[in-house]
Amino acid sequence: MAGGKETPRQKMIGMMYLVLTALLALNVSKEILNSFILINDSLIVTNKNFTGKNQSQYDAFGVALANDEQKVRPFYTKAMQVKGSADSLYQHIELLKQKLIERTDKLDSTAINQLRDAGDLDSVAAIFSLRNVNSKDNYDIPTNIMIGGEEGKLKEGKWTASELIGMINSFRDQLISKIDPKKGAAIIAALEENFKTDTMIQISDSEKQEWALANFYHIPLAAVVTNLSKIQTDVRNAESDVVKYLYGEVDASDFKFDTLAAKVIAPNLVFEGDDYKAEIFVAAFSTTQNPQVQIGKVDTSTNTIIGSIDTTSVVVDRGVGTYTVRASREGPQKYSGIIKVKAPSGKFLSYPFEGEYMVMKSGVVVSPTKMNVLYRGVKNPISISVPGVAPELVKPSITNGSLRPDPKAGKGNYIAEVKGESTAMVNVSAEIDGKSRPMGKFEFRVKSVPPPIATIAGTEGGLVSANRLAAAPTVIPKMKDFDFELYYRVTKFDLVYQVGTDLITKPVTGSKIPNDALDQIKRLKKGSRVYIENVKAIMLDENNSPAPGVTPVDLQTLSLKIN
Repeated sequence: MAGGKETPRQKMIGMMYLVLTALLALNVSKEILNSFILINDSLIVTNKNFTGKNQSQYDAFGVALANDEQKVRPFYTKAMQVKGSADSLYQHIELLKQKLIERTDKLDSTAINQLRDAGDLDSVAAIFSLRNVNSKDNYDIPTNIMIGGEEGKLKEGKWTASELIGMINSFRDQLISKIDPKKGAAIIAALEENFKTDTMIQISDSEKQEWALANFYHIPLAAVVTNLSKIQTDVRNAESDVVKYLYGEVDASDFKFDTLAAKVIAPNLVFEGDDYKAEIFVAAFSTTQNPQVQIGKVDTSTNTIIGSIDTTSVVVDRGVGTYTVRASREGPQKYSGIIKVKAPSGKFLSYPFEGEYMVMKSGVVVSPTKMNVLYRGVKNPISISVPGVAPELVKPSITNGSLRPDPKAGKGNYIAEVKGESTAMVNVSAEIDGKSRPMGKFEFRVKSVPPPIATIAGTEGGLVSANRLAAAPTVIPKMKDFDFELYYRVTKFDLVYQVGTDLITKPVTGSKIPNDALDQIKRLKKGSRVYIENVKAIMLDENNSPAPGVTPVDLQTLSLKIN
């Protein structure tokens, strides 16, 4: 986001946004798509909060303009230009999100336009809410609209990533043009960094992508819409920083006395069992005077509390009240109250406020890399993560075996090795606020690795020519329809064939039919039978040597008929 200090709410949303984006590389499950809905909803709430915050700054500019037009007019004009640029880009992105959903979900555009014309914006918003979208996992249509199908070249035209990049670059340059480089170097640097669309983005340890591809190419609709909402948040945040800078150029002290507005800054998401904390304050008010903060139902006509008044849940320090309450119930929670501030006349003025937050149960995401089964005797890769928690703070363990990090696969990936029991339980805890908290568990079935299939000359049995056997005389074990890359080597077998009236059984050490036996097989008549029995094979390790601690397995008999 922009150059100002991030609130706890912004940090929480940013962390969850990064985690879920990374999870796309592992597995686009229903849970992950639903998590994007939560993040997008939180971003929408954040954008509404930013809009209100920015409007307060514009209101302050209006008051200052009325008091001293000659002094304020140049900065006010620039602020209005910033507002116009921000509103234009923000609205374009909003229409772009609606266009993507409309085309992907094949909505009735005529009916939607009729709702717009009738001013029924609530119904329009409900239609385009991610919660009501059916094609959240579709990535073909969003990619085609924004990126196009020509490799190495971005699609041009309306509603494309190319058009969006141009508008973002123009917005960034317009905002930078309003700032004195000597006084606002930090803001300029933040604008250049946060709206850098010509850079390569690191999407994995070994791969970078262009900005447009990283944000919109081959990504599910739910993630694309969330990425666009994130850009809208950056737009409103940048608008706030620049307008605040412009107002500060007039007289920073005027703002906190001319305009008083109740504000609540807090995370919109909290884990069940954690404490919910909210900062409640009058924007830009002096830190030398503490306001009185009361929690309760507000009569907005008189700005007073109706019924019981709670003052114990709020601790006020340096003009900021921190509201703390235990998150004991899952789901959306709301609260309201008033802030009483002493005016210069000595009279207390009351300002109503309200806030809301979401309480979620602790959740854990465990994604088996291969399937919902762990196999004995092999290294089973699994990925484990907890939304909103850094990978290094996630602490998993397993029953009936061992679990260790997989450095080759990166953070959040582990190798599980299990023993003889039929199930194994992965238990996950996370370090949150310096304390270890259980986050959930996931049960796996435990199975033995199925034996490989014996083959020779590319066949598992049936008709085969003597010449074909001579050309490929090695018995090769193959893992059929098995997801792990496991390899075996045949150590011995019995070769059985008939010469005249004699049934020859030749024990063979190794995996290859000896030359003398091949010479006799070449002389067999068509229709003669050859059997490869008592086949033994051993599992190999990464160095192509017999794996430690394993015993040879029995393979099926190969029944061949010379044709």
